[in-house]
Amino acid sequence: MDWFNFVADIRTALYQCGALSRRLKGQVPRQDKEPEPFQISTAVSDVDRICQEILLLHAYQMMPDVEIVSEEIAELPSYLQELYSKNSNRYVIVIDPMDGTDCYFAGGIEYAHMLGILDQESREMLCGMVYFPELSKLYFGIRDVGSYVEETMFGDFKRLTPGMPPKTFGEVKRLRDGDYQAFQEVGFSLDSRDNRSAAYAQIRVVEASLGAMVMRQFHGYDTAIPSIIIEELGGAVLGEDGNKVTYSKEMPRMPLVISSILPQFSEELYKAQKG
Repeated sequence: MDWFNFVADIRTALYQCGALSRRLKGQVPRQDKEPEPFQISTAVSDVDRICQEILLLHAYQMMPDVEIVSEEIAELPSYLQELYSKNSNRYVIVIDPMDGTDCYFAGGIEYAHMLGILDQESREMLCGMVYFPELSKLYFGIRDVGSYVEETMFGDFKRLTPGMPPKTFGEVKRLRDGDYQAFQEVGFSLDSRDNRSAAYAQIRVVEASLGAMVMRQFHGYDTAIPSIIIEELGGAVLGEDGNKVTYSKEMPRMPLVISSILPQFSEELYKAQKG
């Protein structure tokens, strides 16, 4: 599979999700899911569900035999579930139809639509796409090809070349009290910016405006999709054992994910939180 062509083709579906979310912003009611362990936000809406359908229908046209995993898959209509129900494939479409739903309901601009491909043999992401409709930016990474940004719809793909990041760490939620002191003791300062979506926080790492992100108990798809963008910039995304993070199609919550475009930052923060 030519993953560069895959990205070029399926970005249309991400644009459609963006058009839908912007058009319906402020017009759809918030709903709440049954909370899971470690879950702080339970927000969901019909925008999440419709975006999920848009992405899966486009994916089916391109790769009808692929397997799927998505944040709202339990609410996928039966006729769409049937399309994929008998599939057994090396590749898995990984979807987060809207990352930052609370941000969306608050009128913010940092929510994103995300999609990627997991290779079940290597347990690595082969590509990951993060689209911010309010910013009109699509970021993506492809294994062994590079990381890119597209700043206008159907515009040119520009290779990302970030500068030197500051020695800072960011948070979204669920850091432990001891983390802050441990990180500061090894020279990292807390970036106090309010990161209103996990996707946007990780893209700040990609752009080197944030040194590193430390994330505890996030679902796999929250970190898997941006992880390939960071790795293709030469960065490191480490798990609870201090090794490179790998993923399974179930995308369970990850006890710890530390990411930075500078591997030494990830390694220092990992060692610091271990004490």
